[in-house]
Amino acid sequence: MTHKKVFIWDLLFIIYLIVLTYFATTPKPPFNYSKFYGEDKIWHFLAYAGGMFLFLKSYFNRKFFLYFFGAIIFILPIGSEYIQALSPYRYFSMYDALASYAGILAVIITLIIYKKFLIKNKT
Repeated sequence: MTHKKVFIWDLLFIIYLIVLTYFATTPKPPFNYSKFYGEDKIWHFLAYAGGMFLFLKSYFNRKFFLYFFGAIIFILPIGSEYIQALSPYRYFSMYDALASYAGILAVIITLIIYKKFLIKNKT
């Protein structure tokens, strides 16, 4: 991958972290996602799946960053829920954190399956 493409993926991931952290810690969610039961869990899943995709696209081949940001991406779901518990406007939800971790795991599993399928077809 060229340096320009790597920079763009890096920038997108950093922007993602900033936006996600902002949304997770604001007193009131930026949009209403309670049209049906469990909708917020879907948003958690999608937000963290998208973040994990950006993370892997950006840092997968760089070991230091892989470990550093890998730790952040795995701490962020439970950490953001803990921060919300400190707010009088938000609350801690283990189910939200689990939905976030499920999004992360779904992308990792998809990547593993994709790589195994891709490698198998190249030989």
